[in-house]
Amino acid sequence: MPAASAARSGRDSDLWGIPMQSAGTRFIVVAILVAIAYLAVGMLSRAMAASDTQAVAVWLAGGVSFGAWLVSPPGMRAAILAGTVVAAAIWGIAGHALPFGAALAFSAIETASIAIGAWIASLRQQAARPLQAAALLVAGAIVTSVAGATLAVELWRWLQPGGAIDLAREWRAWAFSTIVGILLVAPVIVGFKGFAVKRSGGMPMKQFGAGAAMFALFLLTTLIVFDRSVHQRFGDVAATLTYLPMPFLLLASMFWGPRGGAVATLVGALLIIWLTAHGGGPFAIREGFPGESVVEVQAYVWVWAVLLLAGRALNEARRTALAKARDWQLRYERTLQANGVASVEFDAVTGVAWWGESAEAVLGAEAAQLRNIRDWLDRVDDADRPLAQAGWEAVSAGHRDMSTDAYDIRLDGRDLHVQARLAPVRGPDGGVERVACLLRLVTPVGAERHA
Repeated sequence: MPAASAARSGRDSDLWGIPMQSAGTRFIVVAILVAIAYLAVGMLSRAMAASDTQAVAVWLAGGVSFGAWLVSPPGMRAAILAGTVVAAAIWGIAGHALPFGAALAFSAIETASIAIGAWIASLRQQAARPLQAAALLVAGAIVTSVAGATLAVELWRWLQPGGAIDLAREWRAWAFSTIVGILLVAPVIVGFKGFAVKRSGGMPMKQFGAGAAMFALFLLTTLIVFDRSVHQRFGDVAATLTYLPMPFLLLASMFWGPRGGAVATLVGALLIIWLTAHGGGPFAIREGFPGESVVEVQAYVWVWAVLLLAGRALNEARRTALAKARDWQLRYERTLQANGVASVEFDAVTGVAWWGESAEAVLGAEAAQLRNIRDWLDRVDDADRPLAQAGWEAVSAGHRDMSTDAYDIRLDGRDLHVQARLAPVRGPDGGVERVACLLRLVTPVGAERHA
């Protein structure tokens, strides 16, 4: 009854942590939260750098709405768009000094381009592989930036028909700042969807330490390469040093996984942009207009953001594949053990053995310590050894596709009677690479005589 009462009173929470009241209330609350976050991040973006363009040189706010769309259920996406419309209109008036009608047009461009790109990226939820999901996110970000920049240029052309604005410059500024903002912010929002602090099962300390070491090396090289005196230190070579910090950021991102990697990418990229905005690094050596270096460095950052995203996706795909393989292996081994069967694989040439986890439980500790087929055959009863040897040679040489023999063997001081079934594992060229063997304990020697 208390649980039912709590459910009726609306004390449960939805995905956003908002008490589940009426749909209208949730819509308003989500729209307000998105608008506040958009404007707050927009002010942070403007504080980072300035440029002689209508578009803000650094624009992370679009990534807030983009990421919110990706983590929200379909029923809440209209609220996200509503919050973006209001916030973008306010920003158009306050941030760009646009009249009300132009601010509405600015808001429509921002919201529509985000909606189109986020819809493309949301197809990632149906993607079978992490790399496909990453590709859809990048595709959505590109569509948002290109569509927004193209429409924004027409807006500036309409507002200043005299041609006082360099439209090509404006297109670059809008496109690069938008795509960088999405690729930096949206993965952080997506990565922390459903995040909860756990007492156990988190990242191993060794893995965290390795990522921290790589991130420290990234910070060190970044502070050197993007220092104001880099041109005086390295001369003409300075322009070629921009790649040095990024491999360390890639390694840190892969060590720390999707969540930590997304945060590391965000912090690292913002550090590079901030240092460039304050006159540091190779991009700030020459500027055609105030703030050009910030626009150019974001072209560099977005390329690396895509590579980092792909690297994390490949690493996550590998981790997922290993986890699935391990899960199937455990199921397989549990099934074998429940049926009294041990598994082992032998190298067809060297005879090196790889024992399954059920070997010790079925055959004893000594069996799992045998490292080679010769060790196994040495423990077979003298009378049965030629039979076991012949079965091994026939299968390892590829002359037979199956060999099933029963013989006596001595393990752990016990005389056992086992049934051994060997089968070849062939490589792409048809040659036998390994020999798979299933061993079933039939009955101890002499048991039938005493029965």
